[in-house]
Amino acid sequence: MKLKLKLKITMIVVFIISFGVFFYSTTQTKDERIELILKEEIKNLQTHYDLTMDYFIQDAISIKDNMENNQKIINIFSQAQDASKKERDILREKLYNILLPRYESMHLRGILQWQFVFPNNISFLRIHKPNKYGDDISKIRYSFETTNKIKQTIIGFEQGKTTHAFRYVFPFYDNQGNYLGAVEISLASYALQDKLKNVNKTYSHFLVNKKIFKVKTWKEKDLIQKYIQSIEHKDYMFALPESFNDNNLKEGKKSLMIPLRKEIDNGISSNKAFALYIQFKGTIKVIVFLPIKDTQEKKNAAYIVAYPDNINIDIIYKDYYKLNIIVFVGLLFLFYFIYKTLNHENELEREVKNKTKDLNNLNENLEQKIIIEIEKSKEKERLLFEQSKMASMGEMIGNIAHQWRQPLSVISTASTGLIIQKEYGILDEIKLIETCDMINNNAQYLSRTIDDFKNFIKGDREKRIFCLRENIDGFLNLVRGSIGNYNIKIILDLKEDIKIDGYENELTQCLINIYNNAKDILKEKIENNRVIFISTSIENDNTVIKIKDNGGGIPDDILSKIFEPYFTTKHKSQGTGLGLNMTYKLIVDGMNGTIEASNIEYQYNEKKYIGAEFIIILPNKE
Repeated sequence: MKLKLKLKITMIVVFIISFGVFFYSTTQTKDERIELILKEEIKNLQTHYDLTMDYFIQDAISIKDNMENNQKIINIFSQAQDASKKERDILREKLYNILLPRYESMHLRGILQWQFVFPNNISFLRIHKPNKYGDDISKIRYSFETTNKIKQTIIGFEQGKTTHAFRYVFPFYDNQGNYLGAVEISLASYALQDKLKNVNKTYSHFLVNKKIFKVKTWKEKDLIQKYIQSIEHKDYMFALPESFNDNNLKEGKKSLMIPLRKEIDNGISSNKAFALYIQFKGTIKVIVFLPIKDTQEKKNAAYIVAYPDNINIDIIYKDYYKLNIIVFVGLLFLFYFIYKTLNHENELEREVKNKTKDLNNLNENLEQKIIIEIEKSKEKERLLFEQSKMASMGEMIGNIAHQWRQPLSVISTASTGLIIQKEYGILDEIKLIETCDMINNNAQYLSRTIDDFKNFIKGDREKRIFCLRENIDGFLNLVRGSIGNYNIKIILDLKEDIKIDGYENELTQCLINIYNNAKDILKEKIENNRVIFISTSIENDNTVIKIKDNGGGIPDDILSKIFEPYFTTKHKSQGTGLGLNMTYKLIVDGMNGTIEASNIEYQYNEKKYIGAEFIIILPNKE
């Protein structure tokens, strides 16, 4: 009963560790894939914003060029420089009548403001508000003050007296090169919102930083665009679009903003673009914040906030849960199979032991005691052998979970990539074939790893002829995760077509035991350039397998003891001392071969190495 309980506990612990490693790996992969999608959403919004701004700038340049070639506009603005108030009123009316038809056409494309300002920053004409003029705007409009000062074009986001907008402010001259003042063409934020919505079918709005307003500005009645407190952040105001639904705003605050409040505050504090996601009404809603600098490029004056849906994140979560459930159930069945197999063997051995005990009752007491002690010793040794193999098996399961991470990530990323390319209409046949080949190759790799592990855990003691190279390849597949995890370089020099008549599974166990000892030494003593050499050859009608490392060798005082049972240089919690003893018995007793260990110095690629070398000699197939 104690043996059965110990076996159950061992299997449960190894199962928990194995699934824990796999769960951690899939969780990291899921988070990395979602992070890529969020970055792609930021990139998409930035691209659409840049394209829209480019359209606006091209519009503004076209208007500017037209004005610079219009002699009437130049003459009126030139005459107004030194004109009296009465004369300026007449000139202003003429200029307004000339530009009004053009402004009405521009306004349909989102141009909000068109303004002429004298070199002293006094407004001459606002086409959008012709009755408001003569005010000094130097204190509130950095763009006009700077353009008049340095005679260069200023482009950027800026708050004015009545609204925020994307400004294009340029210096204006007459035909003789005399400076007349600055002219502004502004794009309304709602026009940019509409363009973004029409291009990528995504709702977006503007958040304007409170700090760019004067306190009294909020109370002015002539604001072109109205503002209310934003639901996203306390320091920003929400620029009301033409179609505004207060119920939607309240629902968004409750369902989206409150759960993400801390993440949004951290993102705003970073002054960088960021994106978050949350489940909303059966879909995954992504919230993208794109910062907009002011015309001085010193601080964030506003944010464009977009709310796209993203089905790919939902797919990633479904795949994540599905994969973990499948692996959990699969590992559960696998470990149950291992447990039943080992338990069945124990029951058979106990039956044999009981029958032997009955027969021994006929012998003398002394002989009976000797047999009992021998059986106890054998049972103890067998249990320790089983523990050693279970330890190897647990480590290999962790290695396999580590190996599966990259191919599973490649498969998931490739399949998600196909979906994204299909949605954007950029999927072509060549890319589809290449991606399917990639998925198939990684799936084949996972299948081979499963076959190698399945063959190892079966533990069938069947003598047969097998290919040595294939056996070594299978062994390397089982420990490949450990090789990569500890940066060990495996150098192979394998002779082709070597056949062995023996026990393939037991040879795999021997190679794993030797590798684990080498790995532990390399981890402890070597920081960089960890190397294990494996070579095979035929010598004197025997197969020779040599395994050597660069770990510095085995101390001379213990070299002769390493194959003895229970001898170990590790702490009791790290080893039983039976790994190499089991290897010795499997090679010598099980396969009629020999195994020896020594310390050697050797060279490879003009580099000198010192380490331990294990030489296994096995009789060839007859």
